[in-house]
Amino acid sequence: MKKVISLLILIVPTLAFAQTYEYAAKYVCGKSGGEAPFNFAAGVYYTSINVHADRETPFEKTITVSLPDEKPGRITKPIKSGLPNDSSLQIDCANIYTHLKTENIPTPPGQPTEGFVIIRSKAELDVVGVYTAMGADSLVSTMHMDRVPVKRLQ
Repeated sequence: MKKVISLLILIVPTLAFAQTYEYAAKYVCGKSGGEAPFNFAAGVYYTSINVHADRETPFEKTITVSLPDEKPGRITKPIKSGLPNDSSLQIDCANIYTHLKTENIPTPPGQPTEGFVIIRSKAELDVVGVYTAMGADSLVSTMHMDRVPVKRLQ
């Protein structure tokens, strides 16, 4: 019995240290004229992903591009980031386009770009997506906030 307890004392801290948390936040950015391939109604789409940490937390993010017709898009290399104690940051469409352009990742022509910002951290974070769309009258026609669920990886 003592051997089992000793083994658990050694293993449990290692498992806790190895825990990785992942958040897959959806994004949609850009303008659609409402033409084929009819993926989006006419309008302009914006995404703002807010990330909060209650303690100093390094993390990394990757950005994927989803393509029409069930074709997989490309993904960025991991991008290092982090937050000081009890602070937050925003990842918006301008940031997403900059990261994609830096790695020469093409986006679908003539329609909004969409995909996921995938955030991985050794500590739990608060991740919330804010999604807005504007119609031809240049007024916000919809706004939605969505808490991004955590996935625990080993």
